[in-house]
Amino acid sequence: MNASTGQPSLRAYRPRQFPDLMRLGRDHDGGYVLPRRIVTSSRALLSLGVAADWSFEEAALGLVPGLAVTAVDGTTGPEVIRARVRSELWRVLRRLRLARALAIARDLGKPRAFERFFAVHRFVPVLVAPSAGPGLATLAALLDEVRAATPDGRVLVKMDIEGAEYGVLAASRALWAPVAGLIIEFHALDRHWADFEREMAALAQDFVIAHVHGNNNDGCIPGSRVPLTLELTLVHRALVEADLPPAPGPFPLAGLDQPCKPRHPDLPLDFG
Repeated sequence: MNASTGQPSLRAYRPRQFPDLMRLGRDHDGGYVLPRRIVTSSRALLSLGVAADWSFEEAALGLVPGLAVTAVDGTTGPEVIRARVRSELWRVLRRLRLARALAIARDLGKPRAFERFFAVHRFVPVLVAPSAGPGLATLAALLDEVRAATPDGRVLVKMDIEGAEYGVLAASRALWAPVAGLIIEFHALDRHWADFEREMAALAQDFVIAHVHGNNNDGCIPGSRVPLTLELTLVHRALVEADLPPAPGPFPLAGLDQPCKPRHPDLPLDFG
C-alpha cells in the first residue's frame, strides 16, 4: 500500500537483477519469465493449474530432460478440453469469424496431445485447497508425494489456481525449504490486496523476487497503476547471491515479457 495515497503500490515488490532470466512456455499467455537456476537446480516440477496449456511444462523438460513433472488440476482433462474447443468453435462460426475459427480448429488435437503428454508425466485431477477433502488436496500433501519420488532434490512450483492461491499460501508457510522457486499468478487484487501483502511478507522470509509481470487481460486496480492480476517469480534465498542489486527496468522487460492478450499493449509497471 502506498502510505501517501492509500492506494495499492508495487514499491515494495521491485525484482532483483538476476543475470540468468529466461522465458519458458508459449508466446503470450502461458509463458513465464524466470531465472534459469530455479529449473536447473530442481529435480521436480509441481504445476498447480494447467487447463489446456502445458507448454511451460514441456519447455522445462526441454531444459532439464529428467525433470519429474506432476500437474494438478481438477477442472481439466481430455473431455473437458474437447468440449471447450468445440463450444468456442461453434460460437465463432455462428458469428462468421472464420479466421478465429481456423485458429480454434487447430486446438481440436489438444485432447489427444493431453493424453500423450500425461501418459508419460503425472496428472492429478484434484483442486488445490488449504484443507483436504473430496476432490481437494493440500499443497503439503502434494509436495510430500513429489518429494517421496525425488527426496534428494529441489522442487519448482508453478501456481495458477484462479484465486485459491491466497488460502493455499497461508496454509503452506512451513513448506518452503525444498522449493527452488515459486511462479505464482495472483488474481483479483482489487479484492485481495491485503491478502497479497500478507502473503508476500511471509514469502519474503524465504524468497527473493526475480520477476513481476502484469496480465493485460484484466487492466489495473481502479485508481492505481497496479494490475488486477500479477505474475511473480520468486527464488529461494539459498540460490541467490547476497549482493544482487534491484533490477533497473523498465518493466515489462523487452525481449522477455509478452502481453498475455497479444492484440493489446502490455501493462507498464511502476516500482517507484
